[in-house]
Amino acid sequence: MLHRWSDLQPLAYLVAYPSLMAYQWFNGFHAVLFGIMLVLSVGLSVAQHHHTHLRIWKSKFMNRLTDWLFSIVQGVPSFVFFPSHIGNHHKHTHGPEDETRTYRFGGHHNHIIGYLLHPFQALTVLVPSLLRYIPRRAKKGDHWPWIELASIVVVSTTLALIDVRAWLLLVALPQAHGLHWLLASNYLQHAGARPGTGPEASEMAPNDASRSFTGLVNLVWLNIGYHNAHHLEPRTHWADMPAVHRREVENIPLWLVERSLILYFVRTLLFQSRRRQRNFMEESKR
Repeated sequence: MLHRWSDLQPLAYLVAYPSLMAYQWFNGFHAVLFGIMLVLSVGLSVAQHHHTHLRIWKSKFMNRLTDWLFSIVQGVPSFVFFPSHIGNHHKHTHGPEDETRTYRFGGHHNHIIGYLLHPFQALTVLVPSLLRYIPRRAKKGDHWPWIELASIVVVSTTLALIDVRAWLLLVALPQAHGLHWLLASNYLQHAGARPGTGPEASEMAPNDASRSFTGLVNLVWLNIGYHNAHHLEPRTHWADMPAVHRREVENIPLWLVERSLILYFVRTLLFQSRRRQRNFMEESKR
């Protein structure tokens, strides 16, 4: 029933994450298990994203069930990826009509303050957009967004009523961590890159509109680092992204290909002078 056997990895995350939560709920907090949960919370955000682009199952019922499970476990309804991500971000690729373009908030920048603020700034745009999207789906007779939202509220409220402290620590906090990375990854992937559409776009677009990370992050987080490849071929399966990257890497500016996400974060966001930000305007002067 699976399209690809490699999708057993995200499905394993979908089983392991609530299992670790349940174990600690009944047996007490365990630092190592909680750390694994935080890693998996990001992996599940990536898996939910991938499942939106290319469905895991051949069965429509199983795909809808997986959407529902992702929504409950992550606390983020799966439908949100359709209007904001597929319908906007991939269409405009960091261009002036991209709702969550990083330079929408304070111009072209690439620093730690921009990174920390971006998730909150993005929510001020995404929430109104999603609230407009739900009624449009309902007018077409599709009430699935309401089902996902209601399921999240019911499950979260029930767990909070049972034990609010356990809910905050084992449910809400990891979900917030996953949501943070879901939103902040847009900054890591695009901040400083040239807009892929609009007057600032170049002849290289979209190859100079996003940043790629080629290291171990891809092993744990399902090849999410190959972001340029993903923009070039959004319907290609996540397991094939390394091959797409190898094929296209000669067309990508060298400064937009990073080996280590951690080293990039430390070097660029923490210790780089704001007067020497790593962005396309600075790079064009070199």
